Amino acid sequence: MWRKSGARAVLLGVGILLAGIMWLRPWSEVQSGAVTNESVIPTEQGQAAPKDAATYTADMQIDPKAHRVTGTLTVRFVPKDDHVYFHLYPNTFQKAADLSTDSWERVLGKQREPGGIQITSVRVNGEDVPVRYQGPTQTLLHVPIASSGMGTADHSEIEMRFQLQVPYNKGRLSYNDNAMWLGNWLPILAVKEPGGWRLDPYSAIGDPFYSETANYHLRVQLADEYQLATSGVESVAVVTQTRPQRQTLYEIDALNVRDLAMVVMDDTYHKVTATVEDTVVHIWSQEGDDTRIVSRLHEAAEGALRYFSEQFGPYPYKEYDVVKTGGFFGGMEYPGIVFIQEEFFERADPIGDAVIAHETAHQWFYGLVGNDEVREAWLDESLSDYATLAYLTDVSRNSANLYIKMRQSQSREAEAYAAKGLAVWQSVEQFPDWDSYVRLVYARGGAMLWHLSQEWGQERVHRILRQFVSQHQYGQAKGQQLVELLSKEAGADATPFIDYWLHLKLDQQEHAKAWVEKGKHE
Repeated sequence: MWRKSGARAVLLGVGILLAGIMWLRPWSEVQSGAVTNESVIPTEQGQAAPKDAATYTADMQIDPKAHRVTGTLTVRFVPKDDHVYFHLYPNTFQKAADLSTDSWERVLGKQREPGGIQITSVRVNGEDVPVRYQGPTQTLLHVPIASSGMGTADHSEIEMRFQLQVPYNKGRLSYNDNAMWLGNWLPILAVKEPGGWRLDPYSAIGDPFYSETANYHLRVQLADEYQLATSGVESVAVVTQTRPQRQTLYEIDALNVRDLAMVVMDDTYHKVTATVEDTVVHIWSQEGDDTRIVSRLHEAAEGALRYFSEQFGPYPYKEYDVVKTGGFFGGMEYPGIVFIQEEFFERADPIGDAVIAHETAHQWFYGLVGNDEVREAWLDESLSDYATLAYLTDVSRNSANLYIKMRQSQSREAEAYAAKGLAVWQSVEQFPDWDSYVRLVYARGGAMLWHLSQEWGQERVHRILRQFVSQHQYGQAKGQQLVELLSKEAGADATPFIDYWLHLKLDQQEHAKAWVEKGKHE
């Protein structure tokens, strides 16, 4: 995620005022004979799915005027236990939730309307089971599966009916007069680790999500005057229009993705399209937006996707949507789609290119290579921030210098947090506020790799990152696995380097320098 703080920083010698940045970051049947136009094209996204990947099939009806989504979700998966949990993240925003802290206010704003998701029925392998919520505001759904048998060929199938009322706030799941953006909205299986189920709550700081790669099949019914952008491939979707209902049915696949996000837009939205290798790139803006700004942002999305494909490995998906939304976050990443804060479309801001680049980098670091964004938030954010620096350096030395100066300054400021017992490599709940999170997770972590690229050369660092992507694509990576690659490349244990940069053990600075120097000669 990319987020802007309230502070402003003047970068002297350039004369540009930049924001101090926080990277964050029912379905109804179509009536017989009512079809007037139908185009059927096979949908395809990504490469071969990981073995035992779950499949989510969602049939839904969206009412943008009521800010409501109603439908059925069917999940087919290989059980790892005699029960499972689903995260119901929208219930974080129920009326009963206590979201009164300063951090929540920065995320949601002061003007809010509650929302949430209601599960009206659950069936396991064809048998009805009780709806069992857990958590103070019902943010978890507990589903027993042993009593219903294990399904067919060790697979189980859970079907649930749901109704989502979208909340109004400045977050990832909200709406305005022209669009409704759905991030972290659909019930999603919790991750089961050897140590137990990961049932982490939706915290105010960071991107507190952790999910496995899965396949999604969507059937979305929507009024004709609205448009849709998703994590899937709308450009090759099956589209059915009905009369006189004036409804459009979309059938969309999103394969091998870690989450499913969506934006519903009215007819004030238009898209600009380009192609990067085998990927169609859309940027969605509105009437009245400055066409020069939109063109620049589209060039940034296209350029960043091409650059990262060359540097870190091919982008495997067939479509990439960059969509103007509201929100506090500057930019927010999801597989195949990113939400970009509206202000970057409405006025010239030199940081807009960096926002686009950062969210595009997340298509590799978080999207393609997953990680535990709760306990190791630095892994995807630091790598994405470094990748942004590398891209800006490649396309615009002036823009890169501005960004580098800012991040280096924030990285130095981050050292003061050592006295408070904070570090880069820690869980999101340990950060007291957004300022510390940004300076540590984004700036300090990104500056670490930038420093290494200046000492070892960019190609060497990018070779390590290509290997990291190749080894862990579609799976989950751990921070220690990156440390091992660094150690192998240097021919020496990278622990002193990591201790200094990520654990803020400032007394290890000289040992960190020695490790870098030794690595130069390998």
